[in-house]
Amino acid sequence: MIVVILTISALNALSAEPPPAAKRIVVIDKAKKDLVLFRHGKEVARFPAAFGIDPDSDKYKALDAATPEGLYFITYKKSKSRFHRFLGISYPNLANAARGLAQGVISIEDYKRIYRTIQKTGQGPCDTRLGCGLGIHGGGVFRYFGKTRETDWTEGCIALNDKDIEKVFNFCRSGDPVIVFNSRRNLCGIIRPFTQIKIAGETGAPDCPNGVCNYQVEMLTSLGRMTVSIEEGEAVGRSIRVVISEGNAQEKPLLVLVDRNGDGYLSAMDSISGPIANEEAPDATYRLVREAVISALSRGEISPYPR
Repeated sequence: MIVVILTISALNALSAEPPPAAKRIVVIDKAKKDLVLFRHGKEVARFPAAFGIDPDSDKYKALDAATPEGLYFITYKKSKSRFHRFLGISYPNLANAARGLAQGVISIEDYKRIYRTIQKTGQGPCDTRLGCGLGIHGGGVFRYFGKTRETDWTEGCIALNDKDIEKVFNFCRSGDPVIVFNSRRNLCGIIRPFTQIKIAGETGAPDCPNGVCNYQVEMLTSLGRMTVSIEEGEAVGRSIRVVISEGNAQEKPLLVLVDRNGDGYLSAMDSISGPIANEEAPDATYRLVREAVISALSRGEISPYPR
């Protein structure tokens, strides 16, 4: 079973109090093609955005022309670049490394090295097959190639109009969180990029007994405190379990939902229970859970986990 810890630190996860909002946070929804700036939990600006040549996929290796999804941080600011202004983001992170290891893109040695580097600097190394050097820059939402006007033209970065990157560049500081997600996906697809794999010991090696990895994500939503557990492995496929409570882990859950193949629908092999569960319309409850996650991410209402 894969345990993913999304955006609540271990300390906050034990508390019924909501985590403090980040002072500044950048939220990007690939489905809506926009970038939103928040300060103290309040939206202050919204700009159109363009993505990689493959705008729908989540990045998993170098040169795939996809924009990564998940929780990142501004790592540096460059006032002069090929595309006007540039804000570097912390790709690859540990979630990217875990996915790359599971898919055979990187080796266990690469994963451990990425883990050690991130623990020291907050930024993964550039010399693995995951790639690096991604960020938010100018250059325009549309680009002309000959007589053809194209959107989603980058190699994986987030592109803004030059006048907009000026505002974003001035707003952001190194260390600010950047959330990138795709609200078109089902719940498992939305939440999976934010996962942190369970670590075995101090070596940084993933803990995947018998080839089955465990992840867990915790976040506050309009429905309550949500814990999403994902189990992945070649022999078991992927399953997702959602537990919603009022805040105290010892209390009886408001909802327990299990989707054994993570497809976003509840069949006879799946289950749903709890006071807020609609057992006569289980898929409607599932959609409600997904919408609560999208709403929380869209507002930047998460507390970044330690890098």
